Amino acid sequence: MKVSILGAGDVTKIHRFSGMSENDVKTLIEEVGKPLARKKVELVIVPARGIPYKVAKVYKENNGPKVIGAIPEDDKDYGIMHIEEYRHISDEEFNIGDWYDLNGRIAAQGDISICIGMSGGAICDVATLKYHYKYLGKKTKLLVFENTLSSKLPPELEEDLKGNLIYINSVKELENYL
Repeated sequence: MKVSILGAGDVTKIHRFSGMSENDVKTLIEEVGKPLARKKVELVIVPARGIPYKVAKVYKENNGPKVIGAIPEDDKDYGIMHIEEYRHISDEEFNIGDWYDLNGRIAAQGDISICIGMSGGAICDVATLKYHYKYLGKKTKLLVFENTLSSKLPPELEEDLKGNLIYINSVKELENYL
């Protein structure tokens, strides 16, 4: 099973907007990485600062078998220099195109996609799942840690993700889907 990890690049956004303490956010990241490693899923991430990298780090520390890095190697606008220091976490990498392709495709790379916190990139990742469902027949389940957001997703977006969007608030709930 493959699991895509999405979330805030700026982890402080989670405690600033969700009401979770810094320590609770740190604990959640640690608690998410461990069962993913135990279940031997493969993680798909963008190896960059933030939630995906931090979860992957815990996953690897707990003998997770494979982190697959999605790299926008074709990007001519933003480049990839700002992610170079994080690429070491990947056991394998693939070229996902440019940053626009990445935002459109990263969530659908997994059988399950887990979202922790929100950012501009994460909202693009989540929103584009609509087209993967509608036109490509993808069945990726989107598990959103509701307790890491300032509010639920807009109802317009929830409707687009209907049947695949699941709000969770604990790692115990996450484990039910792994």
